[in-house]
Amino acid sequence: MSKQTYLPATLALIPLPKPVVLFPFLQVSITLGTEAVSHILSGLSEQSESAKQDSRERYVAAVPVAEGDRRVGRWATAARVKRIYRAHKDDDVWTVVLEGLSRIHLPRSLPPILSVLPPLPLPVSTYSLPVPSPARPTINLLPAATKLLSPELHPKLAALPPSIQTDLLASSLRFDWDVRVELLSTPDVDDRCARVREVMLALLSAKGIGPPDDSALATPPGQSQALVRRRPQKDSPSKMQLPDDLKPLEATLQKRGSEMSPEAAQAVQRELQRLSKIPSQAAEYGVAKTYCEWLLALPWGRVSEGKRVDLEAARKMLDDEHEGLAEVKRRVIEYLAVYRLRRDLWEEKRKADADAEAAEVSKNVDEGVALDDKADDVATSAPSPTDANRQSAPTNPKSADANAPPDNVFRDKAPILLLVGPPGVGKTSIARSIANALGRKFHRISLGGVRDEAEIRGHRRTYVGALPGLFVQGLRKVTVSNPIILLDELDKVGTSNYHGDPAAALLETLDPAQNWAFHDHYLGDVPIDLSQVTFVATANSLDTISPPLLDRCEVIECPGYVTDEKLAIARRFLLPKQTIENGLGNSGVITSDQVLTRVVNEYTREAGVRSLEREIAKLCRAKAVEFSTSRDGGAAYNPEIVADDLERILGMAKYEQELREQDIRPGVVTGLAYRGSGNGGILLIESTLIPGGKGRLQLTGSLGDVIRESAELALAWVKSHGPALGLGTDPLRGVDIHLHFPAGAVKKDGPSAGTAILLTFVSLLTNRPVPPTIALTGEITLRGAVTAVGGIREKLLGAHRAGITRCILPAQNEKDTHDLPASARSMNLTFVRTAEQLLEEVWGRDTFEELRRTDLARL
Repeated sequence: MSKQTYLPATLALIPLPKPVVLFPFLQVSITLGTEAVSHILSGLSEQSESAKQDSRERYVAAVPVAEGDRRVGRWATAARVKRIYRAHKDDDVWTVVLEGLSRIHLPRSLPPILSVLPPLPLPVSTYSLPVPSPARPTINLLPAATKLLSPELHPKLAALPPSIQTDLLASSLRFDWDVRVELLSTPDVDDRCARVREVMLALLSAKGIGPPDDSALATPPGQSQALVRRRPQKDSPSKMQLPDDLKPLEATLQKRGSEMSPEAAQAVQRELQRLSKIPSQAAEYGVAKTYCEWLLALPWGRVSEGKRVDLEAARKMLDDEHEGLAEVKRRVIEYLAVYRLRRDLWEEKRKADADAEAAEVSKNVDEGVALDDKADDVATSAPSPTDANRQSAPTNPKSADANAPPDNVFRDKAPILLLVGPPGVGKTSIARSIANALGRKFHRISLGGVRDEAEIRGHRRTYVGALPGLFVQGLRKVTVSNPIILLDELDKVGTSNYHGDPAAALLETLDPAQNWAFHDHYLGDVPIDLSQVTFVATANSLDTISPPLLDRCEVIECPGYVTDEKLAIARRFLLPKQTIENGLGNSGVITSDQVLTRVVNEYTREAGVRSLEREIAKLCRAKAVEFSTSRDGGAAYNPEIVADDLERILGMAKYEQELREQDIRPGVVTGLAYRGSGNGGILLIESTLIPGGKGRLQLTGSLGDVIRESAELALAWVKSHGPALGLGTDPLRGVDIHLHFPAGAVKKDGPSAGTAILLTFVSLLTNRPVPPTIALTGEITLRGAVTAVGGIREKLLGAHRAGITRCILPAQNEKDTHDLPASARSMNLTFVRTAEQLLEEVWGRDTFEELRRTDLARL
């Protein structure tokens, strides 16, 4: 030590549990509870403020204690508290890092038996810690130590003072606990050296090694002893003397070294060399060992061969496992077809390159050209097409660019498929079907609620409890480099915060031009190849996905199921599944399509089928009770479920089927509304005139700001076109108009009711009724233009269920009606661009002329 360190007058006594023994100038880490840590901190706060003591330093006395009787000896180690921390915020276990300073003799006033709590204050006379003397004793420890320690440690050990040598050897060679306690209680350096040499000779004898020659390391004249011991050693894991717990890592490295990337193999070799030089009690020992275990566990170059894609089998599998979703199935089949063609072209190219190289080698052999080792290897083992995607395949020299991925493996650079749709429509099962069609392993990563960038890129190893990111963990779990990884709930990943931006961290992962060298913070400078991974993402909405991330994906809409599709799903999948899960066997429940249709329409209202499955599960559980009762001697079991059983088992119907109005009255119009989660339906709009008013507009029905503005726009257009509509220049003279949307408890908003409100006002003021079989959706502008709206498919399906026969839509939405199911195509769809065309489609092309004549006749 370069300066004197002074201890305080009182030290808090910390018992060290067996087998921990702290020597001077070494460090240990121990775990304590919250109560023990609080006692330590209180003892530290009571340390005297000596003028020679640094107030920032914290000192304790660490004494080794046996676990059985906790008997205290008379010697301890004065130690500096380097750090006190805990891995988790809510954890009750604290880690205390201590650095030994000097041996101290305990007073006889201490009790012979010491419990773990509380640490007793130890009175110590203020004195400075001695600096270890470099003078060498008569006993030389180095000859015996060189036979037991790694060669890399020899020069470092020779440069240390003898007092530190004894303590370091006792800790590094893992002497028995009793021997280390004895050495701690031996203040004389010569006595410690004699005892350490005696133990090392016993270790050499147990290993079958003869006693060392004490003169083998004698110092030649004119040279220092430290320089003589610096013999060159080869930095190879096979030459290192590793502890027993590291030998499995060394064996794994020798076995898988050829599979690993050069960066990974070098990193493991470098860490093993470091581990051979540091004691196992060091805090860094466990961190470095865990790092090596992660690198050796990753599937470097290990791929699943898969199977050749059969498009017909894939198409049949999709049809058997999924009902509807025709557009999604078409895109999946396209993806599989392109994948198969690109894979075939890559394998043909690799085979041609291998044949050309083998031919060149054969020509050189015939001409007597001296071949190097590489040419011999190629000539004796030319790669075949079946081994084309192995990591050990020869690399094309053309791909030697450091900024380009090597072409020794097949990389699928297809766009990331993003399946977007409401919950319960089968997005995750589509991804599983893709994995089954390709014959690849499947792994799911749920991104919902991920708020920390380290969840994607991993934690740096300097943090306590650091782990790699989700992608590296997934590769270790599936044990191959080319799985199908599903990024579930991509729209629910966290945005930028003080933990970073996890959505931005996904950009490199999903970019085929970058992910062949993905950098995880935990792995450091060792890149991971994610280009062989096929990514499929799912989301419920595109609104919360960042534009750069969305730009890397190909969006595929997964619409909700119609009634006929839900009925088929219930019949083919849900009912058989629930009968088996509830112990009823394959034919334990029998029911008709009429009963299932009532369950679909009256007890569920969703785009997917999860609620439908829950209702069917209720029916099966009720039948399971009846079946169990019959086996106990009750009434005979009847497997059939009839319509009368629904109310008894499921209760009253939760939803009433929407039906259109039957009466024809002016001022009442049927609109179309989107209700979220892939559902749509009809929406009645009513209006009436209130005499004695001043032309004001009154709105009711729990309306939002957007729909209120649509009503004001519609009324403004009607007033401005009053003469053309036969209403005069002041259509609301002496009256107020009241607009109402029924179901006032349900909030309504959105830019899609403008055309229906306009038609309601015109119908009321002109006393012309609108047929109840007509439904409308669309927004209007102040000049009467009809603009596009969303949710067309869901709205039309809801209109069809309600008995609507004709729908009037914006002309810009015509492209959204091509994927309607066959059951909804029976409706008559009309497309308009202006308010005038809307009125003409409802009441005829001579509407304006007839209204003007009516106005003139009134005058």
